[in-house]
Amino acid sequence: MRGRMARWMSTTAMSIVALACASACGVPDSFRTISDRGASIRNLFDILLIISALVFLLVAVLLVYMLIRFRERPGAAEPSQTEGSRTLEIAWTVAPVLLLTGVFVITARTLIHVHAAPAGDPVRIEVVGHQWWWEFRYPDLGIVTANELHVPVGESLHFDITGADVIHSFWVPRFGWKMDAIPGKTNEMVLTVDRAGTYDGACTEYCGAEHAWMRIRVVAEPRDVFDVWVRGQQQPAGPAQGAAADGQRVFLGNTCQNCHAIRGTPANGAVGPDLTHFGSRATIGAGVVPNTPDNLRDWIRHAGAVKPGVLMPPFNLSDSDLQALVTYLESLR
Repeated sequence: MRGRMARWMSTTAMSIVALACASACGVPDSFRTISDRGASIRNLFDILLIISALVFLLVAVLLVYMLIRFRERPGAAEPSQTEGSRTLEIAWTVAPVLLLTGVFVITARTLIHVHAAPAGDPVRIEVVGHQWWWEFRYPDLGIVTANELHVPVGESLHFDITGADVIHSFWVPRFGWKMDAIPGKTNEMVLTVDRAGTYDGACTEYCGAEHAWMRIRVVAEPRDVFDVWVRGQQQPAGPAQGAAADGQRVFLGNTCQNCHAIRGTPANGAVGPDLTHFGSRATIGAGVVPNTPDNLRDWIRHAGAVKPGVLMPPFNLSDSDLQALVTYLESLR
């Protein structure tokens, strides 16, 4: 018994320390929302948590009072037996009805706000979940990118979310809520990001071997900075020169172009991520490793060793061709 208690206390202490560390280290969570509608969901959670805590406290206090007040005492006579109390029965029926009615009303108001149509002319973004990466399309801006989502601060965003193969779930904790990405179905998410910064996200619906490495990187930025990014992304890949030109030749001469697109070249594959501006992205493989020449070299040589289960095959390129291809892809900014 003493050993079990010690283990329980140890586990509890470690959990508290882990939570404290997570908070101190800035681990993303849904309680520090950066969106208007996420804040509504958080406020609803806070209200329900307070109500639940008060109900628990009331029951606990009454239970302790009953245990102490009506405990058995040596030599005491049997207490009087009371059968039924209309007043008490009405009270414990009416009180929960009123409480749950109030909960229903505030929940309905939150749902109406969360699912309300966007105000004005929102930035439309199509989110497509793949095994195991995210595709982001800006249909009104003519932009297609992968894994890194750029959004303007203070403006309405309208996400159309779907899946390309199996069910995924689009979750950026700081948005305050998530949405499933289901093949053949489009789910909508509307929100306004009110704080600039870089925020992490992930897939939260188990979708296969590399579910854990299907990360999202959200870059929220002022409108003028976002517009600069948009203008850059709208441009096709510039003409390759020097070693990069050799790398483009390697890219177009292998099966790379069958899966990937690079606008401004004959490559127009749609199986893997669009690589038109690959060099400007922070990570490779949906967050599995930072985007550096060394990591890219390992990825091209044998992506399955970096991210087991990934669909990209290994390439047996010579050292010179591999280096040229890395130089070319990193130049795509």
